[in-house]
This record gives sequence, C-alpha cells and structure tokens, in this order.
Amino acid sequence: MDKKFIYTGKVKSVNDPLMMNRVRVSFDTIIDNANDQSILDGVPDTYDGKETKDSGDLKPEFQWTKLDPFCCLPLIPVLLKTTPKVGESVNIMWPNPEYKFGEQYYIQGVFSSILTSYREDAASSRLFASRDRLQGSVYLKNPENGEYYLETQKGIFAEPDDVALQGRGTCDLILKDDDVILRAGKSKSYPLNRNTPIEFKKTRSFLQLSNFSDRINFNGNIPQLRLEPNVQFVKTLIEWNIGRPENLQDNFDLEVYIYGLPENSAYTTNQITISSEINDMDKALILKLTYNNLTSQQIIDKINKVLKQSDNAKINLDPYPITRIRKPHPIVFRPNKMTYKWISDANNSTLPEYKNVIKIAEKIKFKKEGKEGYGLLFSPFLVGQQTTPRIDYTKDISRQNVSTTYGVMGADKLVFLSHESEINGKKIILDESTAVKLEQGFLAESVLPYTNSLVRGEELIKFMNLIVKFLISHVHAFPGLPPVPVATDGTSSAKILTELQNANKKILNQNIRIN
Repeated sequence: MDKKFIYTGKVKSVNDPLMMNRVRVSFDTIIDNANDQSILDGVPDTYDGKETKDSGDLKPEFQWTKLDPFCCLPLIPVLLKTTPKVGESVNIMWPNPEYKFGEQYYIQGVFSSILTSYREDAASSRLFASRDRLQGSVYLKNPENGEYYLETQKGIFAEPDDVALQGRGTCDLILKDDDVILRAGKSKSYPLNRNTPIEFKKTRSFLQLSNFSDRINFNGNIPQLRLEPNVQFVKTLIEWNIGRPENLQDNFDLEVYIYGLPENSAYTTNQITISSEINDMDKALILKLTYNNLTSQQIIDKINKVLKQSDNAKINLDPYPITRIRKPHPIVFRPNKMTYKWISDANNSTLPEYKNVIKIAEKIKFKKEGKEGYGLLFSPFLVGQQTTPRIDYTKDISRQNVSTTYGVMGADKLVFLSHESEINGKKIILDESTAVKLEQGFLAESVLPYTNSLVRGEELIKFMNLIVKFLISHVHAFPGLPPVPVATDGTSSAKILTELQNANKKILNQNIRIN
C-alpha cells in the first residue's frame, strides 16, 4: 500500500474561472518523478463529441472542468486567499488514494527564504524542503542573541511572537498583544531574492491601533537657564620672567614678552592654563620689554601696567616706542616656563627663588583677575572666562493609571473622503474602476484638486489672537485716517500680513486633506 499522502507539483495556471483559488499544476517534478503525459493519457480523448486534448494538455474549454486531472482545490478555506504564482511549488494531497486526480487539494509550498517571498520557482523552494539543504539560505538574525545582522532590516518582518498576515511585497497586517498594525510600503523594495537585502522604509503608510496600560501626559516644556562658557580663541599671550630670582637684596631683572597666537583649538579661553604647552613656532612676537635692577614692587607695578595698557590695545612704556595691538582680546597673561618652575613645585617652598617669585606673582592682577600671576582678559574691561545664557527645555511628563487607546494613521499624504461631500458643486466619484485600489494618477488628478487642507487649530488660534490684539490696541492718528501700523501693545499690521502670507504652510497642512 502506498503510504505517501503528500505529493509535490508546480503551478502552471491560476486563472480559475470560478475565482475559488484553484490552481492547475504540473506533476513533472524532480522529487516525485511523476509524468504529466501519463496522467493526461488517462483522460478520454473525446467528450460529448469533442476532442479534449491539444499539444500535451487539455484544450482550454476542458481545463478547470471535471475532466481536468491537473486542477487542485485549495486546502485553506477560500475566505483566506493566498494563491501561489505560476511556477511556484505546491503540496498536493488526495483524501482517497484510490481516487487520485478526482479529488485533490493543494497547499502553498515552502520558500527558501523570507527574502524570496515575492516569487520563487518550484525547484528552488523544493531544494529548501530537506534539512540537509538549508545551508544556502542567508540568516537574517544572529542565532546566539536574536539580533538582526543588518539594522536596516529590523522592523520589516513579523516577529515570532506576532500573529501576522504577510503580503508578498511591501504590505502586511500584524497583530501583537495590544496592537494592530496595517502597513504598506514597509520596505524600499520587494523581497525578490535571498542575496539582495531589503531596507526598512521610514515613510511607510500605516494604520496603528494600540491599547496602553497607562496614560502618559505631556504638559509642555519646562525652561531651565544654563550658563554656557563663551569659548573664543586667545589672540594675545603675555608671559613675564623674573631674572636673578635667588637675589636676597630685592633687586631683580624683568622680561615681558607679548605674543600673537594663531587660531588653534588648543589655544582657546578654556584650554590655555598657567602651564599649557604652547609651541614656540606659534608665538608671533609683538613686543619684548626688558628692565634691570628693579625691586619686587617695581616689577609688580610694571607688569600690571602692561596688563592695563594691553587691555586698551596700546603699550606706552619708556624707553620703548608706543606699540598698538589690533584687537588683542582675549588676552592670557602668565609667568613663563623659567619662572613658573619655581612656584610649581611645593618642594621649592624653602628656596629664596620660590619666596621671591610667589611674592611677586600673588600681586600681579588686573581688576582682581589673577592667581599666581596668571589670568584672562576676555574683552575690554571684562576679566575671566565669560558665559552665555542658554535656555534648555525638559519635558514635563506625568502618568496616570488609566488604560488608554490610540489610533494613528501615517503616510506621505493622508486623504479622508466622504461619498456625499462636495466642493463648489463637485463630488469625487469612486466608480467600479476604483473598487480595489485608487491609483496614484487618479488621486493626483481627480481627488487632490477637489479636497481641502486640514487646519492646524493651534496655529489658527495664534493668528486670530494676533488680529484681536491689534483690533483692541490700535489707534488712529486722526479720525477718518487708517490705523497707525503699530498698535500700543507693539502688535503691527505688517506682522499680521506676514503671518497671513505664511498661513498656507503654518495654518494649513497641505498633506492631510478632506473633501
């Protein structure tokens, strides 16, 4: 007894005149090694006085009839339509093996990959049917962690926990625990073959119905003031150096160097410190001042005078000629490396060099700006790193323990139509040619021109408030003359006209339309 009950076939026609999802199949398959000709030989050559066969098949008038041994009924009820395409594989079953070809049913064959679901020939899909032939199919997910190998494919396919009806192209219907999602254009291309990945399309058309266990309320944005450093390139560097710092008779030498610096991300007001490394090649010498045999107080006075005059962009110290510095700010002043080394190491605190230098450095200041002889003149009369006020907004969100439902529709263009509405005596007629689908050409030519943009309510209220404010606060220069263009509260007619010109974009949403 033949215990086999599932046989394979290849679809050769789907044009069922009864629209019952029947298919005509070929049994000439590699797996079952059946022979269409031998099956055809079992059909009478004539019926009702007419020849039944022609060119290796039944004549068209006898196809899909009771004489047709290649006609199969769908095993899935006709209420759920999923007809295979010509050339694809189907699995065929006979309830009564002794009555083969008299009563036979089919169910869609397997696919070798979800990426071949648009169309796959019978030979390719049958190769996938056995376990030892799975190697040719490309993995979409990492089997170890369940993550997609390509991020662009995430979200395209139904997941294992979903109940779904997947179309062959870019459409599907997904049922989750609390969501219904109907999508069209979910991917940028059709799943044509396993070697060509498809990418998620952000501008898909979709309808989402969702139930949430709680309600999230957005109560607006809370402003928060933040002071952000106003970082600028340092343009001028002043370095001072004490000669003979070991002197115990309060008699020293002084060198002051004024350099120009290039614009460099390392030379900004928040980067240069008392010990920052600055490449000597980047220092453009503007002026060098040298003095000998000065007391510590004379050195303090001399350096502080340099700082004050630098802030005024004009150095005027005898015996040197007047030197003007064009736009010197921001200015950083500090001891040079040779002087700073004495006060940078606490181990030097007992040395006369440390005591002499720190005594001078602590009093080198400009408007109280300066520590250990280092400071920043940010701009004329402003010292220290300046800040710019910034306003950041945080979302004020609250939650309620109330079950909430959402209905969301999205697409590039949304159109809501009523069969009974009309605009200027024009109705949009949707006849039998539009029963299955409204083509884009029809939408562009016969629908969009006869619809109106949806109004953004809040923007309309803002515009109305502007008009009302002007009406309430406007004045006339003289009775009978037009109102003064600017009302007493600052509202202007020019502002109203500008907002009116922008209304087509701000108040009206051209992409959401109704008739």
